[in-house]
Amino acid sequence: MRVPISKTFTLDELKSKLETEMGDVVCSFRSPKILVVKDKSSSAAALVLLRSNRALVNEGFASMGAQMVFALSLVLLGILIPFLIYAIAFLPKQKAIRNKVADYIKTNYGTAEVV
Repeated sequence: MRVPISKTFTLDELKSKLETEMGDVVCSFRSPKILVVKDKSSSAAALVLLRSNRALVNEGFASMGAQMVFALSLVLLGILIPFLIYAIAFLPKQKAIRNKVADYIKTNYGTAEVV
């Protein structure tokens, strides 16, 4: 999800504000440019990337290990069964945390429109 931003900020600043204002999330860095915002109660996470005039907020797995297990299950079990399990069990939780983080960025740093 692309969120247009009008104020500039860093991922470190966003990490500290998200952890203090939203008590149910844990933030960590996957790389210097990717912030992972994980829900404490599940393996769902939102990945935040900053660009020049927008923030990209995508859904994803909370750790690289979980992502690798999913990729391995795709190879071993075929595409259909793991995709159905992913769509039923993981995707709704991931979208919920993604929307929560995108709304936070919109209200504090962005403009009203979402592209």
